Amino acid sequence: MSNLPTQAALEGFNFQKLIRFSDFTETASGTEEVIDCFTIPTDAIVTKVGFFLVENFDGGATTDLTIELGDDDDDNGFTVAAIIHEDATEVSSAINSGAYFNDGTTDNTVNGKVYDNAAVKTLKAAFIPTAAALTALTAGKVLIKAEIIDLSLDL
Repeated sequence: MSNLPTQAALEGFNFQKLIRFSDFTETASGTEEVIDCFTIPTDAIVTKVGFFLVENFDGGATTDLTIELGDDDDDNGFTVAAIIHEDATEVSSAINSGAYFNDGTTDNTVNGKVYDNAAVKTLKAAFIPTAAALTALTAGKVLIKAEIIDLSLDL
């Protein structure tokens, strides 16, 4: 996690994490790697989660890479699967596309996830390659952003 630039703070995001291709450690071909991004405290609400593809992922024998953002309860609760690899039709950004924000109707009445009296959870980014190992990548960066509000804090 890092301090946010003024513009990101103005947009309501209070957490961000940059994940680079060199952060991956999974050497098995076609095997998913999950990276912990942010701790979600008890009695908090997550109101925004998204990503921005800073640099397309590419390199080695990789041909496809998918990202999902979720928590300990639902791998893609915050954003559904999106392709972020150079050789595919990559998605440059996504926000609030998962089940925690979208109830499947046109009125989109879900406004995030409340962690009421829940155990501490973690917002996670899952990276799912096709055929090759994640460590074969030679390029790529994605910025994960979230707004997490701790409802138990005093004003």
